[in-house]
Order: sequence, then structure tokens, then C-alpha cells
Amino acid sequence: MVDLEQAHEILSSMPNAVEVPHFDKPAYKINGKIFATFNIENKWVTLKLTPEQQVIYCEDTSFYPVPNKWGVYGWTHVDLNRVKKSAFIEAIETAYNNIIAEKPKRKR
Repeated sequence: MVDLEQAHEILSSMPNAVEVPHFDKPAYKINGKIFATFNIENKWVTLKLTPEQQVIYCEDTSFYPVPNKWGVYGWTHVDLNRVKKSAFIEAIETAYNNIIAEKPKRKR
């Protein structure tokens, strides 16, 4: 289990990550792109994984695809009430590194 405060601390601790509002939830960005959103009310974090990574992480039942078109693209919910802290940290690092590996977002 990861409590809300721990989740926020872990997400905020990623190098150069910025917390920004995203609709009614906090989102965490690097290079102008979201790698995670935080649903405090439902106690889950949504991560930007690749579809291949999603399959692997979802072998752990505390991870599950977002139940709409976004899930097809790898967006994955993490149930904070069930996830082990070590698995949560690894998944955050994976999502973060996915964005780092991409080209930075162009400024308009």
C-alpha cells in the first residue's frame, strides 16, 4: 500500500518533474508532457506506459488499463490501496523514463 502523501512525494521527487493542474486532478510533467496523473478521491495514479509495459505491469492486479481508448495506448491505473511501494516506484520511474526518451514537446 502507498498512502496519498507517499504517492505525492514519490511523484514530486522525480528530477525536474513539475506538478500542474489537469482538469480537476494534479498531473506530473517532464519536458512538457504528462507522465502521471493523481486521482486523490479514488486513490489511484494513472501512468503513461507503453502498451507492452502495460501488459507486464498488469500481471500485478494493482495495475489495470484505463477502461477507455486511453488504455489502448498504455495509460494504466495503479490502485494505491493494493500496490507495493517498490512496484509503485518502479512503475513511476518507467513512465517518467518513457517521456525522457521522447523528443521534448515543441513550444508554439
